[in-house]
Amino acid sequence: MFASKYICNSNVSELLPLFFIIFLLGGLTKLVAGHKLTALLITNHNYPVEEHTVHTPDDYILTIYRIPTSPKHQQSNDSLKRPVVFLQHGILCASDDWIINGPETSLAYMFADAGYDVWLGNARGNTYSRQHKHIHPDTSDFWRFSWHEIGVYDLAAMLDYALEESNSSSLHFVAHSQGTTTFFVLMSTLPLYNEKVRSVHLLAPIAYMRNHSFILSKLGRIFLGSPSFLSSVLGSMELLPITGVQKLMCEHVCSEGSMFQFLCSGLLDFIGGWGTQHLNQTLLTDVCATHPAGASTSQIIHYLQLYTSGDFRQYDYGREQNEIIYQQATPPSYNVQNIKSCVDMYYSDNDYMSAVEDVEFLATLLPCAELYRIPYSDWNHYDFLWSSNVKEVINNKIIEKMLRYDLEHALDESF
Repeated sequence: MFASKYICNSNVSELLPLFFIIFLLGGLTKLVAGHKLTALLITNHNYPVEEHTVHTPDDYILTIYRIPTSPKHQQSNDSLKRPVVFLQHGILCASDDWIINGPETSLAYMFADAGYDVWLGNARGNTYSRQHKHIHPDTSDFWRFSWHEIGVYDLAAMLDYALEESNSSSLHFVAHSQGTTTFFVLMSTLPLYNEKVRSVHLLAPIAYMRNHSFILSKLGRIFLGSPSFLSSVLGSMELLPITGVQKLMCEHVCSEGSMFQFLCSGLLDFIGGWGTQHLNQTLLTDVCATHPAGASTSQIIHYLQLYTSGDFRQYDYGREQNEIIYQQATPPSYNVQNIKSCVDMYYSDNDYMSAVEDVEFLATLLPCAELYRIPYSDWNHYDFLWSSNVKEVINNKIIEKMLRYDLEHALDESF
């Protein structure tokens, strides 16, 4: 009794770095293959689900999911063509992000109920996309990528595949965190993709990071924010896959009724924004079971480079390699003015990853942007997905805008 009282009354912020290290050390016992839950979770809620395989131009093999309709539409005509919506997750996340909040609140289910053909993406390196035509994920060559490659290769390939399979010419796009970064990368680098999106909804968008406030980033940029021997050694490694240690932690630490559950919610606060009162605490076990879903260390290093440079630009390999790769000493900046799609950006005051000032600065550079600042001062980075009131605050708003767009463009039968 005394021990539990002492732990619960101790400074949570002092325990969280140790908790974070446990995730890092857990990489010794990977359990990735057994934690592909998206299809199972969708089926458990009686929604139809399809698993699809997408091949990228550089031979990564991605697994994506489709919810073609809703059980609420079982009496409707199955041959009816539905408008398409594509959802892309953030860093260290996966397609699970959009469904673990349950059928009444999760955006993927709400889209299906609203009559949309729903597609859930998975970037290379996460739980669902750990395959390559020639390279094994246990080698560093597999992890030699950042979110630039996820944008120009993965996202482009997944969007093309979803459009072809659904026989559509355009789709609605929704993304969170790194998913928004990959959108900016793709639309800036390959502007023709602007013609393939109808409406765009970006949650906690990240491009410029001048006002980024995550404490570990402040430390990390000292060592990894510029090209160095250390960044070359630590780059192109697997980061935070689902592990055996994590499985035990989910079962005994994050489970409902555990006296240590505050550590799980505290970790999300530590990373995403301290003090939120919105997180749906009942989701902690599911969040723990599916996150972190794995990534490349180069994705983190690339973000630290943005934080250091204050610019939104490609990966910095150092002057010598930059001259070879880019034919210039410094990485080229992304031309966000190439983004012709009208972008809706949802952001908040208490988001350590996506600062208010950075989002509003980005909006001044985009040809068409609409901002929605969450009306809660404590709303953090993960509340965009897993808050108890996300349906009322964000999801309904997105669906209303999409339905209005489709109604106004009803004559466009090709979607």
